[in-house]
Amino acid sequence: MGKILSRSLLAGVIAAAAAAPALAWDSVGHRVSALVANEYLEPEARAALIGILREHPRFDEDFLDQVPSFIDVDDQREFEGWLLGQAAFWPDIARGLPSGERDRYHRGNWHYIDGAWLRGAATEQGNNYAGIAPLPSISGIDAKSISAEAEVDNIVLALDYNMALLSDQAAEPGRRAVALCWILHLVGDIHQPLHTGSLHSARLFDSGDAGGNGIDTDHGNLHATWDRALREQGILASVEAIIAAQRSLDWEALESEPLDWTAWMAESRELVTSVVYTEAMLREILEAEAEYRPMREIELSEDYLDDMRQIAEQRLGLAGARIALLANSSLAAAPQQAAAD
Repeated sequence: MGKILSRSLLAGVIAAAAAAPALAWDSVGHRVSALVANEYLEPEARAALIGILREHPRFDEDFLDQVPSFIDVDDQREFEGWLLGQAAFWPDIARGLPSGERDRYHRGNWHYIDGAWLRGAATEQGNNYAGIAPLPSISGIDAKSISAEAEVDNIVLALDYNMALLSDQAAEPGRRAVALCWILHLVGDIHQPLHTGSLHSARLFDSGDAGGNGIDTDHGNLHATWDRALREQGILASVEAIIAAQRSLDWEALESEPLDWTAWMAESRELVTSVVYTEAMLREILEAEAEYRPMREIELSEDYLDDMRQIAEQRLGLAGARIALLANSSLAAAPQQAAAD
């Protein structure tokens, strides 16, 4: 593993991301993770993914009809890179479909998870508690216990379900294509710390702050600030920085790790409990509750923002590499370690 990005492909994907509306990890983040994955896909795996994707029930409307004019559809590598980026972003596109189609494809609760939910490598909660005792932990169900889509209500179970569906070559091709889009998207989401936990307090956030959405900062709410962590420095600089950093990755160690999304969630939770919520945030919440007033806007320091950008690069880079490892390892069966509890 470890290749140099094609400049034409990079330019095309960057331009496509810049032209898209900004939504969660935002369209830029999801396209970047897909682009990183595309660098490490084996040719057979890439061909298999594109073949599956072409069976998407909305392939014409949401893919072919959306190809920007600057993407050379005759350049196979460039076109396939754009298609994978569009697929990774597609679950957010589904939010804005007409009501009937939105009901068919949009699954809001698949993008995140209750911070108290535990399974497998995720042995510690992802919640922060300000002045209150921790909530009881929730023992998550095993992947093998899922018998119907209606039982899927968080990001881990959604990855379980969609990996099983993608791996089932007897499944209806359109359903496998939709599952592929969800996998590309959710591997990105589970690497975003604020999709794996929240902050709870006695009064202001008695039901949690919705993964930072309830914390106002001078850069927007905390969740949105993390989602768009790389926007200011520019997509080109972000992607090049990720690829350059990955040249020094221990690829043998990464490839030897079980492909276990509960472990990826545990990594994100370590960040959400140690980095994302600062002492200043916790102190302001406690003071606001003691004084029965709303929480004041939090000012984020340049050091905090720099750390956030660096973490975003690392997490999106890992998400892309792991997408490629999932695809390269097998498209015939979901990794057994990922399903283990």
